[in-house]
Parts: sequence; C-alpha cells; structure tokens
Amino acid sequence: MTDILNVLILSGHMTREHDNEFRSFRQHNQWLTSVLEDTGRFRVRVVEDPRGLGASVIDKYDVVVVVFEGRDGYHEKAVGFGAETDAALLKFVREDGKGMVWFHGSAVQEDDWGYPEEYNTMRGAKLSVPTGLRPRPWGEALLQTAEPRHPITEGISQTWTVTGDDILTGVELHEGAEVLLTVFDDLESYEQAPMWPMSHYPVAIPPEGLSGLPGVNTRQPLAWINNYGEGRSFTITIGHDIDTFRRIEFIRMFPRGVEWAATGKVTLEGPDRRGERRFLPWPYYNQEG
Repeated sequence: MTDILNVLILSGHMTREHDNEFRSFRQHNQWLTSVLEDTGRFRVRVVEDPRGLGASVIDKYDVVVVVFEGRDGYHEKAVGFGAETDAALLKFVREDGKGMVWFHGSAVQEDDWGYPEEYNTMRGAKLSVPTGLRPRPWGEALLQTAEPRHPITEGISQTWTVTGDDILTGVELHEGAEVLLTVFDDLESYEQAPMWPMSHYPVAIPPEGLSGLPGVNTRQPLAWINNYGEGRSFTITIGHDIDTFRRIEFIRMFPRGVEWAATGKVTLEGPDRRGERRFLPWPYYNQEG
C-alpha cells in the first residue's frame, strides 16, 4: 500500500475575483481537496488564515499548497505570511526536502509586498507587473503540453483547451525551471479583444503599444517545476474556475505535480474510466470512500 501524503492548503485573504457571491476561494479549496483525496494518495487539511503559522504546524505535512493572495483588490498592496511563516516554509522546502505548490494567482508577488525574494528562487520564476505579468483576453485558450515530457505530464494530450480561465502570461522564468505547460500568447487575441486590459487588473502597456508587451507572440509558461535546496516547487497558474478542474488533463496533471513536489517521484497514473468505472462521478479516481 502506498503511503499517504499529508497536504496543507494555506488559503484565505483573496481578491474579489476569488471571493465573491458566485465564486469563493472555499470552492477552490474543496475542488483541490476532492481532486487530491480521490486519488487515494493524499490527506488534505486547510488553514484559512496562515499568517503567523509556525514550523510546529507546517512540519507535520509533506507538501504545502498556497491558495493565498493577501489582498482584497488587485490595486491593493498584499499582506505577506509574516517572518515566522516565511522562515518555516523556506526551511520546509530548502532544508527538510519537502514541497511547495503555488496555485493560480498565489504565485504573483510584487517586490513591495513583504515576501522574501527567496520565494521567487524557490518557484524558479517571478510573476509581477514589472516582468509584464498580465491576463490574456477572456475566452478559450489552447494549451500545449511541453516536450520532452516529464512524468507529471506523461500521457496527457499534446494540446488541450480551457475556457473562462485567467491565463497569466509575462512570467519571468529563471534558469533551471522546467516548463510543463504553455500557451502561445498571440498579439491578435489582444487586438481583437472587445475590452483589454480589464479595469480590475493593472497592466503596463509599453509606448509602442500591445506589440511591445513582454513575451507577446511567444510560448508562455503556465505550469513548471523547480528544485530548491533539498526540496521542490510546482507552480500552476491555471485553475480559475470549475471548467478547468473538470478537464481530464488537469485532473491527471495536478495530483502528479503535488506528488512530485512532496516526494520527487510520480507514481499516480491518472483516473481509469474503463468498464464499470465509466460511471464514476468527477474527479474519476477511486470514489470508493
């Protein structure tokens, strides 16, 4: 029998995009918990306000998933975890050899938000307005699984789509990070968008216009992994709404990424929907209680 991995979700204090009457970060926590625990590999616990959480709690887990933005609006300065929690998380990965997962908008950290620069080193990437970070225009996005394959993405479709997600581009990737998933950030999508940028998200448009956006008309990373000290980091910036969680590629990839972050290995094969198992409801793994 495979050992159970203990997952801690650090959540709460989200922008209105992820904390409103139609979409709550608590739904994200429930979806993430369902996708992970349904595999039979994970046991998940959630903390809604992790600020000040110390090593005495964090060290009990194998991997931490961050679903925390630290601000109520995109134009506001975020509040970080605090020095004690930062120190515990960095040690958790760098020295204890465990894993961190940065989910969706939680990977965004501006220089003046109080987070240590070391988080960018851990992630293997910087996501901020100065790097050109921006959401692509709303709609369907064609994603491409990176080659050569990593065990996290083995068997996943080469191309697949998500609809209605917040696709963040303009990521500054560090040397050593390994990309798992990309999107082609075509200029035409911006030029044809009825309204871009959206009023709630600040975007620095260069003097030459949209064609000067960093990384435009290139493949942009949406998921990647990075080694940090003795441990590992997995970042995935898609996952805004339920449509993405229902994609079989996401259902296969996300738990594998969490498992790799926790252990450095991938044993999960993905949901089996053959025969009588075709009747299983989402997320299609065990569902055997």
